[in-house]
Amino acid sequence: MDGELDEAGAMALWCASLPVLRERAAAGFWTDRLTRAEARMRDGASPLALCRNFGLTGPEQPPESRRAEPGPGVVLPPGLDAIPSTGRGNYRCPQLRCPRLAERDDRGRPPVCTLFEGLPMTPAP
Repeated sequence: MDGELDEAGAMALWCASLPVLRERAAAGFWTDRLTRAEARMRDGASPLALCRNFGLTGPEQPPESRRAEPGPGVVLPPGLDAIPSTGRGNYRCPQLRCPRLAERDDRGRPPVCTLFEGLPMTPAP
């Protein structure tokens, strides 16, 4: 089971994990698999299912992995560092599908959505 992780939480996990997944996909020659998964996510696939398929969630924590905070059921595969929480920010998903909030970076640039590439995140109310 994925514990308390729901579809919205899985969407936030997926979006936050995407930059690292892209790097690992390029290094491991599985970018085509990740590209197909990104397209399925944009088309409305279950975030929980895709997170499971890519080992981001799981029933138990593997020995070399660690649980990401705060929710149970989120397992980081070995070598995938914990993704820092953005906390409460000023921007949200441009498609209103992900509950993740983000702030401007150190240079003052607004965040860009990792799933819907190129789309700037929109100001949160």
